[in-house]
Amino acid sequence: MKRYGPLDRDCAPESESRTRNGSTGDLSGPLEKRPWARSRREFLFEAGGGLSGLALAYLLGRDGLLAAQDHSGCAGKPSGPTPYSPKPSHFAARATSVISLFMSGGVSHVDTFDPKPALDRYAGQPLTGRGEIIVRQGHPGPLMPSPFRFERHGRSGLEVSEIFPRIAEKIDELAVIRSVFGKSNDHVQASYELATGVIRMGFPSLGSWVTYGLGSENQNLPAFVVIYDARGGPFGGPANWSAGFMPAAYQGTV
Repeated sequence: MKRYGPLDRDCAPESESRTRNGSTGDLSGPLEKRPWARSRREFLFEAGGGLSGLALAYLLGRDGLLAAQDHSGCAGKPSGPTPYSPKPSHFAARATSVISLFMSGGVSHVDTFDPKPALDRYAGQPLTGRGEIIVRQGHPGPLMPSPFRFERHGRSGLEVSEIFPRIAEKIDELAVIRSVFGKSNDHVQASYELATGVIRMGFPSLGSWVTYGLGSENQNLPAFVVIYDARGGPFGGPANWSAGFMPAAYQGTV
C-alpha cells in the first residue's frame, strides 16, 4: 500500500486509502482517520528528535547541568556517583585492565608448573591422610607421578614442564602461585571457589569485587565482561561471574 505524507494525505485516492482487503477499520482504514498513524519516514523523522533528546538529557544529567540550583544560586552537582565511578586505589596502578583466563578442567598443576617430587617417591602407594578421605565419585586410586619431565628455566630457576617449551622461554615474565589449595575436588564447587572464594553459590565474583572497589574509567561500557567458549560455559554457569549479594550493576556482562 502506498503511504502519503501529512501534506498530501487529502489527495490520496479512496481506492489507495484502503488495505488490500478493503477494510477501513481502526487498524487498516484511511490514514486521515487515524491521526496516530505514521509512515516509516515520518516515524524516523519524528523519533530522531526524541532519541537525540534522550541522549542530550543523559549527557546533561551526567555533568550535573540538569540538577536543581541550590540556595546560593549555583548549579547543583550530580546526585551522587554511579556504580562505575572511578575510585582511588591504595597504591599507584600499573595496569588499567585485567584479562583472566580460566581453563575449566584444564591440565593438572603437577603436569605444568608445580612438580611434586613426593609423588615419585610414593608412586603406586595408596593415598593416606588424616581422617577419612571422601570424594564425590569413585574411590581414589594409588598415587601417580607426572609423566612429564621438569627443568629449571630463566633467571628465576622456576621449574617448567616439558610440555611448555615456549612458555619456559618467558618464565621470568610470569608469577606462578603454588600456595593455593581447594576445599573440594568437584568441578562446580571448585569453580565457585576460584571465582568467588567460596564453594557455595551466591557470592560476588572477583570481577564484581574489582568493579565495586575501583569502578571503571569508562562510564558507557560494562566494567566486567565475560566471554566464554561458544561450545559451552564453565561448570556452575553464571554464578561464576555473579555479583552475589551486591547490586546487579557489578555482575559480569556476557
